[in-house]
Amino acid sequence: MELETRLDRYLQDYPQAPREVILASRLLFRAAHLLEAHIDAALQPLGLVMRQYLALVIIKADAGTPIKPSALSVSLDATRTQVTRLLDGLEQAGWVQRQHSQADRRSLDLLLTDAGAQLLLQATPAVHAAYAQAWQVVSAEGLRPMIGGLARLNSSLGG
Repeated sequence: MELETRLDRYLQDYPQAPREVILASRLLFRAAHLLEAHIDAALQPLGLVMRQYLALVIIKADAGTPIKPSALSVSLDATRTQVTRLLDGLEQAGWVQRQHSQADRRSLDLLLTDAGAQLLLQATPAVHAAYAQAWQVVSAEGLRPMIGGLARLNSSLGG
């Protein structure tokens, strides 16, 4: 059954429900899931998934400024346990290194290894192409207001 049909059936019992914002939310959730799967498929030949790629990008972007696992957790919207598992895999693959912080030996800093930097050089064009392919259905003129709306939504929700 189609999403809108199912939603309309459900909302028959809730005539005051804000149908359009519920539909927009459901479409956003679904699109995010599908986009992640699309990026995962592009990264699959390199043995990566999107969350690993994003972690590598964040660590690289923060090079020169120590990044802690807790900051990565916030950036990835992941629990500390999820980030620990993610970092375990990245470290075992030789793409990331955890080292004791110079400022506070009780905490860890994350560093991108040379192998991780080389992997990013390979992965980034594939991810950028996958993004472009996914978003080609939206015109440049349509994308700008969409970005603005998503930024406002993100901000209003505390992001």
